[in-house]
Amino acid sequence: MTFTYTVTAADWGRIAPELVLAIMALVVMIADILLPQRGKSAKESAPTNFVVLPVLSLVGLAGAFVATFVLFAAGDHQAAFNQMVSSDYGSLYAYVIILSASFLGILLSPAYLKRLVLVHQGEYYALLLLATVGMMLLAAAASFLIVFLGLEMFSLALYILCGYVVRRKSSQEAGMKYFLLSSFASAFLLYGIAFTYAATGSTTFVGIRSFLARTLPVASPLNQPGLHSPKLLLIAMGLLSVGFAFKVSAIPFQAWVPDVYDGAPAPVTAFMSVATKAAALIAFARVFDVVFQPTRGDWMAVVWAITILTIVGGNILALVQGSVKRMLAYSSIAHAGYLLIGVVVGGTVGISAILFYLLCYTFMNLGAFGIVSMLERVDNSGSNYSEIRGLWYRQPGLAGLLSVFMLALAGFPPMAGFAAKYYLFYAALQGGHPELLIIGVLASVLGMYYYLRVIATMFMEQEVVAADATTVAPVTNNRRVSARLEGTGSRASRRGTTAVAVKPSATAVTSPAKTAVAVTNEGQWVSLNWMSWAAIWIAAAGTFAFGTVLAFWAVQWAQLAAQMMFR
Repeated sequence: MTFTYTVTAADWGRIAPELVLAIMALVVMIADILLPQRGKSAKESAPTNFVVLPVLSLVGLAGAFVATFVLFAAGDHQAAFNQMVSSDYGSLYAYVIILSASFLGILLSPAYLKRLVLVHQGEYYALLLLATVGMMLLAAAASFLIVFLGLEMFSLALYILCGYVVRRKSSQEAGMKYFLLSSFASAFLLYGIAFTYAATGSTTFVGIRSFLARTLPVASPLNQPGLHSPKLLLIAMGLLSVGFAFKVSAIPFQAWVPDVYDGAPAPVTAFMSVATKAAALIAFARVFDVVFQPTRGDWMAVVWAITILTIVGGNILALVQGSVKRMLAYSSIAHAGYLLIGVVVGGTVGISAILFYLLCYTFMNLGAFGIVSMLERVDNSGSNYSEIRGLWYRQPGLAGLLSVFMLALAGFPPMAGFAAKYYLFYAALQGGHPELLIIGVLASVLGMYYYLRVIATMFMEQEVVAADATTVAPVTNNRRVSARLEGTGSRASRRGTTAVAVKPSATAVTSPAKTAVAVTNEGQWVSLNWMSWAAIWIAAAGTFAFGTVLAFWAVQWAQLAAQMMFR
């Protein structure tokens, strides 16, 4: 048996977005070497580095966007490299989602890196770009070999990015947990691929579909309930479902999510909470709903059970969290459950609902995590409920925008969350699963509590100030305001302090040392804060646009993409 295949220019053109990003990742690393360095130990980058490197990364992402739209308008939409990487509308839709998440994540990074004095910027941006390439390959995979290649490519980059804040124990713990647990998930996925090849004799999706069409032409529980897949294929589908369920953070494979999301740098958490989920879910849907469609009766019950567990469990666990960041982590689990409804429904309706939901979720979730990144401090504090009390009185802009994203995630109109959930639940009803519609609606009502709790904490509760029990500030406006002492911090649990609820006042006594530190820190990052604000406003604009004027266009494009995936 001989095998001959010649790579053509058309093959390279079909993966142009990935090529652009891979080249720009190399350019970023070279630029990091050439740019000037300054500091006592030559580790602190010059001020220009905090702008040049992210700008180069954004230029690479802009080039990938252009290549994606060129492929959409003028591409042949054929699979590249001997049926290994697809370039259909489904892949291009996924590219837009993943590139948008990466674009916003990079915009959020410069101010965060400078505020935390994270000096190895070249590696940071190069790893983000390479992770984006891996996610795009996973979403566009037309072969299990590319599935594993894309999965490992972005996972290796994220292992390092999660533990990027080396002086923070929670960040190191996040990187280690993600590495260990993700390695187990990758092993399950790899064994599943091996069993799939043993059962079908192929690793390409086209070859597997052709095999199943020949051997199981009418494998359906409706017309032939006694007909089942070969045992090897059943084992393969079970192992693959475990691997994909881990990557989409579905219950019972979600244990890594809260600690990893909480410990990782906030911009990295924002990026991976959307892009990882998008790439894995699109690959999940492509494998099970398209490739394994003839064996649907064998795997659907398992995915149906995982979907219900994830929806209910994610919402319940989010109720009891004491931090906005951890609440959003469990919220992302609940949203993964909603997205799995599309996998259960299957067909053009189910996959188009997944694509549209992911596009809407990108902007509202990245916006919420973007606010968290602006609030996060060096010691990973700043997002607890006790720390955002009265945020409206201190930073009304952040509080107002965070409220918008909370309402969008809860599903209030006219924002993108409402349109996404409406179309997904409509798909469940149209696909013959009214039970998933009922469970999804009830869980969404439950989820409104913890989203609205954030808004109530910022607007309706007053700031808690730690004050020494023996020291009291002068009375102003008939209100006794406790003074903050140097070194007491914000925790009222320290010895000799009491928690006093007050509104911020210009007369409150603040430690001169703390004031000096605050001014210094503000001066270090305020010049780059415009990038973070740009990301937040872009996310807010997308949240409203895809809930109103762009909703119908995005749904039609998603339907066209889903139809082409079944071609």
